[in-house]
Amino acid sequence: MSEHGGIDNSYHEDKHPEEELPAYFDAYLKAFAPLAPPDTCPIGWQPNALEPVFYGVRDYSAADGAPANLRVFFPSLDGAAHAAPILDGCGRYPLVLFVHGDCSQNNPNVNEHYLQWFYPQAQLARSGYVVVVPNFGKQRHPAGFELDQPTIHILEKTRSWMRNQWEHREVLMSEPATAIYGHSFGALYAAIYATTHDVAAFAGLSGVWTDWPTPPYPFEGLTVPKLFIWGENDEQTEIPDHLWAPLPTPKHKIVFAEGQHWDYLPAGTTPCDQARGPCQYLKAAASDFVITFFSKYLPPELVPNLPDLIPDSLIPSPLDLSTYEKNFYGAGHLTGVRALSGNEDCEYDNDWRTPDTRTVPFVMNTPQSVADHDVRHADLVPQYSGPTGQQGSGPVWVFTQSPQPGASVTVGDTVKMNLRRGEIP
Repeated sequence: MSEHGGIDNSYHEDKHPEEELPAYFDAYLKAFAPLAPPDTCPIGWQPNALEPVFYGVRDYSAADGAPANLRVFFPSLDGAAHAAPILDGCGRYPLVLFVHGDCSQNNPNVNEHYLQWFYPQAQLARSGYVVVVPNFGKQRHPAGFELDQPTIHILEKTRSWMRNQWEHREVLMSEPATAIYGHSFGALYAAIYATTHDVAAFAGLSGVWTDWPTPPYPFEGLTVPKLFIWGENDEQTEIPDHLWAPLPTPKHKIVFAEGQHWDYLPAGTTPCDQARGPCQYLKAAASDFVITFFSKYLPPELVPNLPDLIPDSLIPSPLDLSTYEKNFYGAGHLTGVRALSGNEDCEYDNDWRTPDTRTVPFVMNTPQSVADHDVRHADLVPQYSGPTGQQGSGPVWVFTQSPQPGASVTVGDTVKMNLRRGEIP
């Protein structure tokens, strides 16, 4: 396609069409449609958020050559997770690093906290990702960090081991197809790593951002796509508006009104779980948002069109369950956000800014000519109802508008305005 959407016929000039057409249409398909997996794939699609499979999980240690105790999640067609073989031959998968937080202050004997992080990583693996969770032991506060800290070292070595020594390294997409996310202290470390290493995307669950002695905060240097999730009742995890506003796009934040710090894990799985929010679906919903976020900005190899199927809100699109086989593997996937709807215990605020995001201007009680200019200046389309033209007395002005001023919309969206004639109040 050309820049303006028409067919680019430039390949006819001094070129051999029989040589150029296959490459041309291959490029077209890569941009606008999923690619068929190779004949080695036992199913007809590559696993992704909207066409999931099952997952497998393996634990690795120094005996396997791993730089630390690791738990690795991956796509699989077998329902017996701990014995399930990896699904290979269906295209390559992005690598995701997860950084857990610290629970030792509540129980000094807790040194395998990384094993508690299972559900979100398993669901991400179902969606076409390989997720590795290293054991960082007892995390200390990363303030005043240096790049030779143990956590950073383990991340570097884990990434290298997964790509160069892991037994299934051939299923990984090439660098820089690596993302990172973390929880609490782990979110801070993940942000530090993402600002000092080449990663494709970052996500943070209840990062204790304001538990930081002096600015700048770790997230302020993030230039990659970013997602922040926290709860309003969760102290020190909020990113204030004056720090959120200057962050470069694309950026997303999900704020659960009654969310607590450990709601991402099942109740009772960690001694740090001293308080729970009332929303029983928060764990699944947060997992859904992480999946759709990574799917939008780092899709698996053979579904380059997936970002266009994920809305900027990150609210999951319907799954493709068009065949018996897809329905079999897709059961129960991406149901968390859907369960929040209408639940008073699960209210949340969803905000995002992308390069295509625009803010609806305030045009109420302004003349139609001024409103028309302001709406078009914001790359939006004005739509009017009510009196127009020059008949009658007094100016035509905007009485109501929808969406409301300050709402986030996409370039080309419509702003509906109801007009009145006469003196402007």
